[in-house]
Amino acid sequence: MTRRVRRILLPGLNAPVFSMTQCCVPGCFNQSGSKQQSNLSFYRFPCEKREKRKIENEKLKKQVEKQKQTFSFSQISDNPERVQYYTGLPDAASVLFLEALLSRFDLKYHSDWTVQMMPLIDQLFLTLIKLKLNFGHEDLSIRFNCSRGTVTNVFTTIVSALYDILYVGMLENNIPSRAKNQTSLPDCFQPFPNCRIVLDCTEVSVCNTERLDTQSHLYSQYKGRTTLKALIGVAPNGVITFVSNLYGGSASDKAITADCGVLQHLQPGDMVIADKGFTIRDILPEGVSLNIPSFLTNGQFTQEEVNNNRKISCARIHVERSIQRLKLFSMLHHIPHQLKKNINKILKACVCLTNLQTPILHEIE
Repeated sequence: MTRRVRRILLPGLNAPVFSMTQCCVPGCFNQSGSKQQSNLSFYRFPCEKREKRKIENEKLKKQVEKQKQTFSFSQISDNPERVQYYTGLPDAASVLFLEALLSRFDLKYHSDWTVQMMPLIDQLFLTLIKLKLNFGHEDLSIRFNCSRGTVTNVFTTIVSALYDILYVGMLENNIPSRAKNQTSLPDCFQPFPNCRIVLDCTEVSVCNTERLDTQSHLYSQYKGRTTLKALIGVAPNGVITFVSNLYGGSASDKAITADCGVLQHLQPGDMVIADKGFTIRDILPEGVSLNIPSFLTNGQFTQEEVNNNRKISCARIHVERSIQRLKLFSMLHHIPHQLKKNINKILKACVCLTNLQTPILHEIE
């Protein structure tokens, strides 16, 4: 093969540098038949750019493969059973409904920096997984291919947004009236047509604190450990319509009922159904009645008391089922110390998510 070689004298060099206008490497752009020709120096390999491109392509392929391994909502959205398992919601439409609400909401990120590398739907998905299954932050950071700081930022931000949208915007101070309850009154509540709300308390386990006075305030005699306690109010159709802030586990049902503000929503003629522990008749507003199981006084219930207790039990079981659904969000089994500031928002967001599930009573569907 014939090559044309010429000498070039560079400034500052006494010896000439040889260069060639044609390259003998097959396929190179510097061949005589190529449209693009350039003078190549012996100091540079003629296909250096091609090698760099090859390395860059390999890096991009690895990044794409890494992204494929990232957990996302799109991977489970076609499977209702998996959606239920990971999110606690019945189907993908419920999750997409929440995403639509969040997309119109002005998100204020907890850590003062916006999460841009993760789509909003997956930020919501991560938060729902944390609430439902209570995976650790390290676990979630691996699943979603992000840092633990990003997990904390996303979870705290989305929980606060769900609290503002679902609880403050829809549930707070919105207990249905007697007339509204009667439009969807189940058969088991027919003996109690004036029932406005069914009350019960639930407890959430928390870590011990170093201060003994605080431990005494949180210690629950019923659970035998330190807990936080909240009042739950359920409508006759099984929908949770009221949830209080969390109190120390040592607080009585009566004390929480008097302090949480639920009594302010009751009107004359309303009936409250509760368990025996709610000895609240003396603090109810005037004209509001209380229906609780009878206490055993003379060693044996009368037939009327037995019948009344049975009717109350049939009605109260629905509040227990609603609370059981609420406790399916595993994060409410034990709240870590670092999330103490957001514990009320977490509880109330879980209550609202519970209400998005299918109705407890088939006759209400």
